Amino acid sequence: MEYKLLIVEDNTIAYEYLKGILQKLNFKNIYHASDSSTVLDIVKDTHIDLIFMDINIDGSLDGIECVKMLDKVYFIPIIYTTAYADSNTIEEAKNDNVFGYLIKPFSMDSVEATLKVALNLMENLKKIKKDKEIDSKKIENIKLKDGYDYCISSKTLTFKGLVINLTNKEMSILDFLCKNPNQSISYETLREEIWFAKEISSSTIRDTISRLKKKVPTLCIENISNYGYVLKV
Repeated sequence: MEYKLLIVEDNTIAYEYLKGILQKLNFKNIYHASDSSTVLDIVKDTHIDLIFMDINIDGSLDGIECVKMLDKVYFIPIIYTTAYADSNTIEEAKNDNVFGYLIKPFSMDSVEATLKVALNLMENLKKIKKDKEIDSKKIENIKLKDGYDYCISSKTLTFKGLVINLTNKEMSILDFLCKNPNQSISYETLREEIWFAKEISSSTIRDTISRLKKKVPTLCIENISNYGYVLKV
């Protein structure tokens, strides 16, 4: 499979250096953006498989903010490139779709190793998603309480026929809970299924579910103390 890779880098020398490494590793479809606006234009028109995102790019959004913007619409694996390895930077970036970090200056070996791990993880997630989609075809609509319905195939929540708008993470949580109704789901499972095993805090999960429950007040998602949640239908 020929992957399409996007390098987001506002330094021409740094871009050419990384591009040269990727070409030596036999990657041919390499795209370039120097700011967040160009990134959004490219991903809108092209299926990008993975993004090398410089954290400190020029423009209205830095690399971390750009990834957060992308995450609202797309799921694209990210490898951050940065000259900063301090804990504050890593902490700010870790809640996004991060599959790796490259600390500048990096070598061809480090790029190859990081990319290999990221692509392998990406393919495993695709397989898991495909297997789940096959299983979920047996389930189409789930009747929730007080006139709410959830359609598995279209990932649509409706109230008496009207569509309820949710964010990507809210929808992902609802989708997973609806596929596992009346089952106790741990925080760890939610981390793996919704945040792809990233190290996020339980409070982040609670905040996301709290926002979901505010939008759907009668949705019966109950908290299990020090464990997780259960959707009762």
